Amino acid sequence: MVDLFRSAWLIETSRARLYGEWAGTDRSFAADSEISDRRAEIVSGALGSVGQALDSKHVEAHTEWMARTAGRTGEEVPLGAVFISRLGTWVDAHVADFLPEGGDEMKKLGEQERATLRFPDSMPTPPPFEPLVTPEIAPPGNVRFRFAILADLHFGSRQGDALAEAAISDINASGAALVVQLGDITDHGQKEEFDKARKALGRIESPLVTMMGNHDVLSIKEEKLTGREYYAGTFGREPDGVIVEHDGIRFAVLDSVEHAASPLPAFDFVAGRFVEANAGAIVRGSLTAAQHEILAQVAEPDSLPAFIFLHHPPQPFLGFPPILFGLREVDTGRLHATIDSGNVWGVFAGHTHRNARTRDFDGVPAHEVAIPRDYPFGYGLVDVTDRGYSFRFVQLSDKELVARADAKVNPILRRYARGSDDERAFVWEKP
Repeated sequence: MVDLFRSAWLIETSRARLYGEWAGTDRSFAADSEISDRRAEIVSGALGSVGQALDSKHVEAHTEWMARTAGRTGEEVPLGAVFISRLGTWVDAHVADFLPEGGDEMKKLGEQERATLRFPDSMPTPPPFEPLVTPEIAPPGNVRFRFAILADLHFGSRQGDALAEAAISDINASGAALVVQLGDITDHGQKEEFDKARKALGRIESPLVTMMGNHDVLSIKEEKLTGREYYAGTFGREPDGVIVEHDGIRFAVLDSVEHAASPLPAFDFVAGRFVEANAGAIVRGSLTAAQHEILAQVAEPDSLPAFIFLHHPPQPFLGFPPILFGLREVDTGRLHATIDSGNVWGVFAGHTHRNARTRDFDGVPAHEVAIPRDYPFGYGLVDVTDRGYSFRFVQLSDKELVARADAKVNPILRRYARGSDDERAFVWEKP
């Protein structure tokens, strides 16, 4: 609950700041800024009652994320103002009823803000499809081998199966010597979705290592926490992490999910309300004692260079919902200590469906990789050398399939998921 309040305070404080910036060109947003500021004050009281400090140092970065996603002015991006308003609706739904005091005022303020929200007369027309261009980069030296990163697949979702199959075909043609999949293999945790995934992933021609994501934990149809059983039966290992080695490089794969159901129903972000549907598993990530042991092995003196893979990005996670959607801070601290050993070359995570740099651990990147099913529709390729590696995000080669999917993408998702040039292609070289 504390992390939920922290997330809500950060959202409201950042909304107040962004609305304040928007008011520079449209004074109608000044009132929204004042409302969000008061809502943040209410949540800060709840945090103070439990002795929790405010995450003030993260406000600038979270506000920047909002501005990059929804625009620098209220009119820059179609649906931008609606999106920022919906972030407040999420706070109302998830937090207001749990506040020790001020919950009713929080809801009334939210209603007051939404009463002045201007909805567009029609949905914006998608731009003509243009293939994504990944910047050209050169690996730091002669390439020893290439591996692929295949993020969340969501077998069983609308268009998920076809785009996952296209990614598998591309990876087979890429020369990748190893493939790491970052969890959320299924969309609803169903046995038949695991079966689909097994058949499709069985067509990958190089060694494959997978992990569980939060969507794999709970069977929505059965309303049971069947994920450990189904995953182990599908992939032949318990989801407690594993280390594999290839050509003198270690790959530490950590199943960072929590095997627990969400206490709240599903939230429909478009409608701005809870719906009569199971929300699945808890979205936060954590590491077990067994996975802490894997990190200890990675950190041993004179150990091989290593990459670390998780479903959840480490803290500070400042996308949406901030803090709550990432790995626990205590586990992030253990991860940081492992990286301090000097043995870790990079950390890669899924879960967020975007290309983004979560943070650097003293120069070692922690990077989120976008997915095949959603814009910008692709996967990652990493070329490893003796001195480091290059990463690039590659859009699927089936342009007809991608163009059909692209036509359904709204402008908010495009801005959210694409990533900057440096987030779609970068080089890391060991000091």
